[in-house]
Amino acid sequence: MTSSQPALTNIRRLQPLRILLAGTDRRFIRVTSFLLSRRGYVVVSTQPAHVLDAAERHRADVVLLEGSLSRTAAARRVADLASLAAAPAVLVVTDGDTGALNGVSAVEKWTPLETLVAEIEAVSLQRHPAADETLDL
Repeated sequence: MTSSQPALTNIRRLQPLRILLAGTDRRFIRVTSFLLSRRGYVVVSTQPAHVLDAAERHRADVVLLEGSLSRTAAARRVADLASLAAAPAVLVVTDGDTGALNGVSAVEKWTPLETLVAEIEAVSLQRHPAADETLDL
């Protein structure tokens, strides 16, 4: 653990993270959905073409966008997701080139589950909730 990363081991969520898996690799989506569900996440999957509607409908906290899209299409989808009122955090899943999208969190497909979970938790802290999701103190 570095000094720039806070220790999050003692924090428990009141509600599980809502994760939206968007991709075309059905095997990857099925396996990842199963494994993340077993970890206590609420997981929904969709095709990349429907990711915006699904992110709004399911109020996704994190979107895992499978990177079988071209870099341009993936960047466009990430920008579209960022423009939503309750913008989810986005993690792009790539086939090996995690440095291809500058400024976007990426993880390699079929990475170990522990690594994927750590990345999901890290990007979820970057999420900007909508005004109706924040607490009034």
